[in-house]
Amino acid sequence: MNKIQELSESQVNGFVSLLKDSDTSVLSLMAQQVSSLSPESLKMINERASESNDEALMDNWYHASRLSLKYMIEDWKRLHHQDLEKGLFLVSRIYTPYLDQGKYSAILDSYAKRVAESLDAKATTDDTVKAINRVLFEEEKFSGNQSNYYDIRNNFLHTVLETKLGNPIMLSAIYILVAKRLDVEVYGIGAPGHFIIKFADQYLDPFFSGRKITKEECVIRAQELSVFWRDEYLEPIEDAFVVARCVRNLVAIYKRNNELDKAADVSEILKLI
Repeated sequence: MNKIQELSESQVNGFVSLLKDSDTSVLSLMAQQVSSLSPESLKMINERASESNDEALMDNWYHASRLSLKYMIEDWKRLHHQDLEKGLFLVSRIYTPYLDQGKYSAILDSYAKRVAESLDAKATTDDTVKAINRVLFEEEKFSGNQSNYYDIRNNFLHTVLETKLGNPIMLSAIYILVAKRLDVEVYGIGAPGHFIIKFADQYLDPFFSGRKITKEECVIRAQELSVFWRDEYLEPIEDAFVVARCVRNLVAIYKRNNELDKAADVSEILKLI
């Protein structure tokens, strides 16, 4: 893992000056450096680029940060392919290139700690799941964003942790990541038209406050979407497929909003996962 570098203000200005060079080899070298820079340094670069009013410079920064993200995704696929948290934070960089991953991992840590502190020595895994529900949905008040379902912020782990509103897959992911910290096996289930989680022999719906959901309800939803039901829809899916589904959602939303350039850009990222 690269050592995180903190740039001085003069170094940030130097980095931004180099962004004026559109040579692909220069941008490639800068993209490689981006992955090793601290969130604060990246935020400063982003601000300087935005304030420059230099379209070529801003375009080069965009391409360098995107290329860096592609490099990081390739590393994730090769080294951490089953690490859901790392994968989702990489997706977050589509929205926030200067993401401070540690800040948001600490939030997930705090939720797990509160769950653990609420349990006694005799607690079962079922008790733990009930406690996760209590912390996430009663205390923190996470909920599905039904009124603005296609808000792009519903699709990124860090923004959902900030707003407490999300889509089915991201709320399920938060549940899974908290459960993982407590050594409780919770799996993602990519049912047709919806994303839920499985714990033991129970299906839970984090979009609706972690309520229990039956197979019959999943079958009915599939029928409503004219999808022929197969029991394999309720089989756990691998982390890489969860991340890929998140990115597909982004592509669909950008197309829905007629942001075709962004849709094409994110589609290129999807090919790497």
